[in-house]
Amino acid sequence: MKSLEKVILDVLETKKPKNVKELIQLVQEQVDAPLEDIEKEVKHLHRKGLVLLEEPIRQKEIFISFLSPRKSHWFWIVIGISLISFVSILFIPETGTSLSYLRYIFGFVLVAFLPGYCLTETLFPREDALDLIEKFTFSIGLSFAVTALVGLFLSFTMFGLTFNTALSALGSLVLVLAIVALIRKYITQ
Repeated sequence: MKSLEKVILDVLETKKPKNVKELIQLVQEQVDAPLEDIEKEVKHLHRKGLVLLEEPIRQKEIFISFLSPRKSHWFWIVIGISLISFVSILFIPETGTSLSYLRYIFGFVLVAFLPGYCLTETLFPREDALDLIEKFTFSIGLSFAVTALVGLFLSFTMFGLTFNTALSALGSLVLVLAIVALIRKYITQ
């Protein structure tokens, strides 16, 4: 009976497995040895320099395919809600119609959630970095802080703090933060 070391080296030379899992399966077909013993022997051969173990190379997908709604649905939801907010704020009158409530709801979302959500996605691009409650809490807290800072900044500019400047500044900030977050998520995938 061949030693486990010789079987592993023989399998590597003849069958050229693509990864350790495949190597272990091929060795188990030839030798009746437990999985732990095979893994231990592969690590031993690696330490001796007879086996080279490398990290697998992950291929990044193309950025255009990363933009698909399946992979970056949050981005398209933010863009959609932003556009609906703009349209509702600009074209629905403040009072007098039953649609006025939509204006208030989408305006509130634009001020109290979207800036912080996009900033949270920018700061924590990995999916497992925050759970849903943490992400929601950060989004609301950061939104109020960002909105206050935007208002403060606008009050010191020559444009002043008006309805139109606040709407355009917040909308622009949401779009910029969403794009930055999307790029960060693509880089860290």
